[in-house]
Amino acid sequence: MTTKWLLSKTLFGNDPMPQHFVASDGAHYFGILQSIEREDGSGQSFNVRIANQSGNTTFHVKTED
Repeated sequence: MTTKWLLSKTLFGNDPMPQHFVASDGAHYFGILQSIEREDGSGQSFNVRIANQSGNTTFHVKTED
């Protein structure tokens, strides 16, 4: 899990670097964060898109806050 602050810091940072992400199903991903979309209106569930070696990958994350 992560926080909304860490997601936004990663997305809007001045020097985007590849990061490790863990999806809500436990899958691990590594890449540069491209976008975040709210999924269910709860404010804690998001679809995240990253750019990685295989192109763009989208997965679901839940935040702690």
